[in-house]
Parts: sequence; C-alpha cells; structure tokens
Amino acid sequence: MSPSRFRGVDFLHESMIAVVRHPGRSLLTAVGTVLSAAAFVCTLGLSSTLDHQVSSSFDVRRATEVLVRPEQASLDPAWQDGTALARLTGLHGVVAAGARLSLDGDRTVQRSSRAGDTEIRTRIIGADSGALRVMSPSLTAGRYFDGFIPGQAERVVMLPRSLARELGITRTQVAVFIGAESYTVIGIYDDVARRPEALQAILMPLLSAEELRQPGGEDTRDVVIETQPGAAQLIGGQAALAMLPTEPQALRAVAPPDPRLLRQEIEGNVARSSLLISVIALVIGAVSIANATTAGIAARTQEIGLRRAVGARRRHVFVQLLGETTTLGLLGGVLGAFLGVCLTLGISLANRWVPVIDLRTALLASGICAGAGLLAGFVPAIRALRIQPVAALQR
Repeated sequence: MSPSRFRGVDFLHESMIAVVRHPGRSLLTAVGTVLSAAAFVCTLGLSSTLDHQVSSSFDVRRATEVLVRPEQASLDPAWQDGTALARLTGLHGVVAAGARLSLDGDRTVQRSSRAGDTEIRTRIIGADSGALRVMSPSLTAGRYFDGFIPGQAERVVMLPRSLARELGITRTQVAVFIGAESYTVIGIYDDVARRPEALQAILMPLLSAEELRQPGGEDTRDVVIETQPGAAQLIGGQAALAMLPTEPQALRAVAPPDPRLLRQEIEGNVARSSLLISVIALVIGAVSIANATTAGIAARTQEIGLRRAVGARRRHVFVQLLGETTTLGLLGGVLGAFLGVCLTLGISLANRWVPVIDLRTALLASGICAGAGLLAGFVPAIRALRIQPVAALQR
C-alpha cells in the first residue's frame, strides 16, 4: 500500500472549504486582522496624501514670518530707522518689513473724557506702514493709517473688534481718549495674518506711540518681517547683519522652525500612533484566530480522527490546520486592505484632496496578516497532533 500524499492543490482546496463552510464565523474570527490591515493601509495612505496636500499651505501659512529684537532694551533705536529697514527690505526673500513699539504696561482707554465713563485697560502698539502690512489686520470697518504724511505723529488708532465692543464703538470716525488725549478711530479689525498679540491691543502710528512713552518705562521695540514661503530661515540668519552691520550680535532674529522638519515630526507622531493601533489590532486578531481554531478542534475531533484513520499523516493534519489559519489571516488582510483603500479614497475626495495610495502597502498588509494567521495556527495544530485516531472515532 503506497503512503498517503497531500498535494498543494489538496492543501488549498481543503483550506478554502474549511473557511467558507461557515463564512460568518470565519469573518468574526478574522475581524482583528481586517481592522489591523484597514488601519495600516489607511494610515499610510492618508499620511502620503496629507504630505502631498499640506506641504505648500503649511509653508505659506507658518513659515513666512521673522521677528527681530534687540538683545538689550537700552540699544539705540536707530537700528529701526528707515535706512536700516531699507537694507532689510532689499534682501532677496523679504516681502515687507516694519518697525513696532509696544508701550510698557496697559493704558486706560475711554470713550470720552468724562469721569465715570466706560474705561478699559489695554496695550498700545505703535507700528509703521511696513509693520501694518506684515500684520495685515482684517478690517470690518474703516481703513489703515498708512496713508498719512510720513514723519508726522497722527492721532489716529485702529481697534480690535473685541475692544471696540467693550467701549461701545460700532463705527469709525469717533474719538477715544488715552489718558487725557483724544484719538480718532479710523479702523476696526477682527483678525490679523501675523502677530496675534495685536488682537488684544490698540494699534497706532509709530510716532504717535513714541509720544506716549513714559520716562523709565520698559518699552519693547521690534521689527516684523514677512518673507516669501521657505525663506524665513534664510532671512532670520541675515536680518541682524543687514539692519546693524556694525554690531549684528546686538540683535536677535526669531524665525519659525523649518516647516518641513516640523511637518515630518507631526506626521511621524501621527503615523507611529496609528501604526501602534494597527499592531495591537493585529495581535488581537491573531489571538482571536488562535482561540477560535483551538476551540474548533474539540468539535472536529472525529473529523481529525477519521482523516488519520484513512491514512492522513500527522504532518498532514498539522499543515492542514496551519493552512486554515493562514487563509483566514490572508482573507482578513485582503478585506482590510480593500477597506483601508476605500477609506483613504473617501476621506480624500470628501476633502477635495488628491489621494496618494501605494498598492504595495495593501499587499504588505495582506502578507503581514497572513503571517499572523500562520503563527496563530501553531498552538492549535500542535494540540491536534495529540488526538489519537481510535479514541477520536469512539467519541
């Protein structure tokens, strides 16, 4: 009598029959691998898509600002004069630049000079036309103060909408009092493109702010710079030398971090967290397959005994059970990869992004899930080897 054989075709046929015999139970058993493959493919797909979509807008919105400050507050303010600013704006990559003066402490502001009238305390920021362009307040009413006579201290102010509301001001061309001096409100704004501290301060011309300085006050001077996308780091390294060539170390330029590195760090953190979730789901899926296969051995004791009785060898039973768990893992991986691709496409199209999907990721996810199913089948398969044919047929 020739020894029994278990060909590759028989292996695949028997494995598929065992899986599709109870499709609902097989799906529930492989749900962990489905979720892990979907999370894996969706995470990498969205990471690639976001990297493609976010890069340009991230650079434009976050990496176009440089702030220059003196290392010592006592530095001669000549470093902010027109000549220094002209050298600065002559640098390639500078879109606009301007000087600011933030007065020390909060000042009292009233709608009128009458005692008992509504008053608030707020910061005062003086800005020249270049600084105003860099900050770019979003006007809800009125105009900027950049059209007045250069070198003249005009008594005009721009109010953030929140402060205007507190003062009961709803339109321009009305007066407010800072101390005993009146100023005409020529603009009201509700947002700024840069330097959000301006949302809690009154803006006025730089020379007007100079007149409000108090002896001994620790006022803050700076120069704000708008750069072309991607030029912030370069301008940050050149600004001090351009503005104060004789003593560049007296100035400190603050530029945002390289947006590419920052973006990669953020995306890396998100990807690592999502992949960790994928791994946890994969482990849960492997344990689920192992538990279901182990529990199924008791119900299949007579089947295994019959196989052994008609000539199946121990290794045939071992390979058969490994084939079933591997097939479960593979089918779960394929289904999960398909689900992950669909999720990536759906999210991308809903946000009007261009989806970027690497199909090799889906193949990798399916292979990993098949490997998890293979590993999950070892313990149940070893337990099945201990079943004796005679004892199994007597049950």
